[in-house]
Amino acid sequence: MIGNLKVVDGHVHTFVSDEVALKIIESFNKIYNIEFENPGSGSIENVLNNMLLNSIDYTIMANFAPPKIVHSNNMWALKTSKLNSKLVALVSFHPEMDGSMPRLLEEYIKQGAKGIKIHPMAQAYSPLDSRMQDIYKSCNEIAFPIVFHCGRVSNARLNNFADLDMILPVIEKYPDIPVILTHMADGNFEDVLRMAENYGNVYFDTSIVITGYPPIMNVNQPSWLDDEIVVALINKVGAEKILFGSDYPCGSPGHDLKRIIGMKLSEKQKQMILGENSIKLFKIF
Repeated sequence: MIGNLKVVDGHVHTFVSDEVALKIIESFNKIYNIEFENPGSGSIENVLNNMLLNSIDYTIMANFAPPKIVHSNNMWALKTSKLNSKLVALVSFHPEMDGSMPRLLEEYIKQGAKGIKIHPMAQAYSPLDSRMQDIYKSCNEIAFPIVFHCGRVSNARLNNFADLDMILPVIEKYPDIPVILTHMADGNFEDVLRMAENYGNVYFDTSIVITGYPPIMNVNQPSWLDDEIVVALINKVGAEKILFGSDYPCGSPGHDLKRIIGMKLSEKQKQMILGENSIKLFKIF
């Protein structure tokens, strides 16, 4: 906790070791032309140390993977979460993965899964793929949250699968799924205002866009640099719609927390954004 603020980092990528992490990060940075320095590796040891350093109470592991290893990656995240209650596991799905996705979801939930992470651009499939409908139906029935990567990665756009227009039909068809759009819906003010006004099941995470990390602020086009504009948007949208997330080890939770805590927001708004909203949505007890 920071003072009386319970902190949940709702958007972190974790890896089994520094060696694996650095190899994946190097590949990812090359694909998306990311030039800024990563503030960490994302190995479990590194994440836990970073949590301690920045007084973070819970970390939500928002991992994803290609179809051949997505199930094993999910099981690793769930096992890791069982070993440390401060690490909260999301699972991922891919239309080309083996097995019945609804049955897998039941298994994952029994093992402690608290939500789903989908990165349509990196996983290279459309959210509208007909093979995904069964998993959406299952999530809709139990109001199980889905975190969608929304928009570019840094300034790169490899395909349109993560564009808001591709995710919107899922939001409209399944209104009981709490949908979290990462990166403040690609940093588009008008989209955030429109989605918040028209869709009660939509939330936004702060990662990369509401950043305090100078290397990102200097190069990332969608990042919002003016605190007054951010505060005005939060006041209009409602703090209950915003979840703190850093995208560590790409973003820096310490820098981001310092910026948000320093904004002219009420204590209650900060409580909701920094922890309460994630605790409620992902049922962290």
